Amino acid sequence: MRLGEVSWTEARAALAEGRAVIVPLGSIEEHGPHAPMGDYMIIDAIAGRTAEATGDVVLPTIPFGYSEYFREYPGTITLRPETLDAVVADAIDCLVHHGARRIAIFNGHAGNAPILELLTRRVRRRIGLLIPTVAPLQVIQDPAVIHKVYGDGVQLGHGGEPVGSLMMALRPDLVRLDRAGGFGRGQVLGMPTDGLGAILFRNARVSIPLDMRDIAPETGSLGDPSPASPQRGEALLDYAVEFCAGFMRWFRTVDPWIRTDAEAPLKER
Repeated sequence: MRLGEVSWTEARAALAEGRAVIVPLGSIEEHGPHAPMGDYMIIDAIAGRTAEATGDVVLPTIPFGYSEYFREYPGTITLRPETLDAVVADAIDCLVHHGARRIAIFNGHAGNAPILELLTRRVRRRIGLLIPTVAPLQVIQDPAVIHKVYGDGVQLGHGGEPVGSLMMALRPDLVRLDRAGGFGRGQVLGMPTDGLGAILFRNARVSIPLDMRDIAPETGSLGDPSPASPQRGEALLDYAVEFCAGFMRWFRTVDPWIRTDAEAPLKER
């Protein structure tokens, strides 16, 4: 059930039945010259298909995330951490007020993760509700899944796979591999880099704030886009939905409400 497509009375009935609620978040940021910026479309599809499989309720996907390190690429929309926190917190408050007993976040963008962790911890302390955050795009990067879909030797990375294949499965009209261009990862201060937040010094990770333009070629692609195919995208989507549906079915069997700090004995606080 997509919340934006039903009446308020249908929403009331669904929550009264104890259906769980999925809150999906994505982003809009560069993915190379060949792929659309709206990767929120991927998490929207995964969340929607999961809700269809389980009968749960899914909110409209929040399309903007914390993408500060992509801000130099035209079209990127990045929210301030406090803005993203406030939007998700307000959505959760409304859901709890209307009787939702189980809420799960589906996060489609890694940059949102630290903000969501702080938010869900605050919710736990304030009202005693455990809200899990599932990251389907990380789930599909399980080495066994990647080997099954791609075989050996694939190089995953931003601006390459797996987003290219996922987009080809969902919106093939928006993907132009002929525009892909070069890819790769550069050094910063003469040191190799790890993700968008660290350099490697003597093989140890040292945090440092990086922008994508610091480490990527002009295309903005770290990974090889050429292995993308709609067949691979569908296989990855199927795995993500199967995983997420399994998680949501399990989530219905547990009670996520626990004692708040205010209810705990002083010695336990």
